[in-house]
Amino acid sequence: MIRRSAALAVLLAGISGSLRPQTSQPRRHFRIVDAGPGCYAAVATPGSPLSTGNAGFVIGTEGILVVDAFASEAAARDLFSEIRRRSALPVRWIVHTRDRPDGARGDAVFRDRGVVILAPKTDLRAILPPSDQTTAGRRARPASLLRPDVAPFSTTSLWLGGRTARVFLPRGDAAGDLVVAVEPPDVVYTGSLFWNATVPDLLDSGTATSMAALEGFTRDFPAATFVPRHGEPGHALQVRFFRDYLAGLRQAAGRAMEAGLSGPALTGNGKDALRPRYGAWTGFDQFAARNLEQTEREMRQKSPGR
Repeated sequence: MIRRSAALAVLLAGISGSLRPQTSQPRRHFRIVDAGPGCYAAVATPGSPLSTGNAGFVIGTEGILVVDAFASEAAARDLFSEIRRRSALPVRWIVHTRDRPDGARGDAVFRDRGVVILAPKTDLRAILPPSDQTTAGRRARPASLLRPDVAPFSTTSLWLGGRTARVFLPRGDAAGDLVVAVEPPDVVYTGSLFWNATVPDLLDSGTATSMAALEGFTRDFPAATFVPRHGEPGHALQVRFFRDYLAGLRQAAGRAMEAGLSGPALTGNGKDALRPRYGAWTGFDQFAARNLEQTEREMRQKSPGR
């Protein structure tokens, strides 16, 4: 009897072990990071042209929301597979945090599943690169770039069952980036407004308005986990570090301008000033000089910035 019970215990232990959730292995394009209960960040593999930046998803008791859909259908298919590893609920919404194609080319993976796409602009041209904005280009890409269904101009609340995702335009951000705040838990998907320990490209960003938006994050969500468009999820401290980098750009550019410097002399001087604190950040050598050029233009009001 004792031997039979022991054998049964071993058998049950083996069955129990086989039913335990399996740890998700990193994908080629990203890896999944838990940001909070039911909230996940898909952290892009550095240098991957198929992801280019982070995505994420939120699972409620009634539906699923996806935040950004990667830069390719290949990465989006892997993202959908990771979602299905965790839930069979329908994907109801995709939110694009910015009107650029690097977060929208994976939409086609979800298009036949009844999803509603929210984006800063409803014009298809807003998410097409300039080379594709010809009539021929638009006709060539209907399957990979879908017209958004909704363009929120104020807070839009999406009920997922057990939690609410608030989609809103942050204060101070004039370009119309969308932010997704999930309650509960306290998780905020910031899009390109926050880069964690990563130097941004500032392609269509201004330092002054971005700093205002970041200050709003730390004021309104002091205990949140922030999922950036680039880098690892962080907290208010990391958001403040990024805000300080933008302030450092303005300080370095301003001092160089006061010394009569401009162009390459200004960017070289500014990089030397920033390197001790930010030289180890991802993308410093690639983007810091360009950041300084853009900041100089912004401060000289040669371009309006954001």
